[in-house]
Amino acid sequence: MHMSWLQPETPVMYSSQALRLVCRYHIKLTHFLSSLTKNPRVAVAIASHRSIPSPLPSPSPQETQVRIEMDLYKVGMRVEVVGHSEGFWNSYYGAQVLRVDRTKLRVRYEELVDEDYGEYTVEDVDLKHIRPHPPESFDINYRMTVGDDVEVRDRDGWWRGEVVFDDLDDELMVYFSYMAGDDEEEFGTFPYDDVRIHQEVKQVGKGFEWSHVKVAGPK
Repeated sequence: MHMSWLQPETPVMYSSQALRLVCRYHIKLTHFLSSLTKNPRVAVAIASHRSIPSPLPSPSPQETQVRIEMDLYKVGMRVEVVGHSEGFWNSYYGAQVLRVDRTKLRVRYEELVDEDYGEYTVEDVDLKHIRPHPPESFDINYRMTVGDDVEVRDRDGWWRGEVVFDDLDDELMVYFSYMAGDDEEEFGTFPYDDVRIHQEVKQVGKGFEWSHVKVAGPK
């Protein structure tokens, strides 16, 4: 059986005159296209039909500031979570950074235990509710007295208050204004070693700066 479709095709042969004609038109087409791109009006028309990606929007000043502050926190760093829910207002709980995301930090608390799992609580916290761990000692020669803005160690954290009485033996009486009217005690007496000066922190360059502002005397 003769199967012609299995036979190789016979190559097409062009005359030398046809080849010269093809080359001549190819050269003319190349020159024509080149002249088009040199024409300003044509160049603008071509550019207007190109798909040009839009530039990414510039970050806002707030976003830029958040990125700068986030760069100051590293995995393993000790921090404190500022109380931001009912029952924890004006409190500070020690924690360690486990992960840094765009606007949140994953932390593991140093003393708060998850009762369901029996392990230290892990939580994702917004940057605005995080502060670095304060210096261990404000001033070893400074003795806290009436009117000082302080933090008291209690319930596995630190709670902000004001010294209202300091004539006790190695103890201070502290007033918690934010607890007024609640079921919690507004006043408490604490050992001197369980009270520390409250300090405010602000970002300065690539670090933090702490300062102490004294409350304006007894009321």
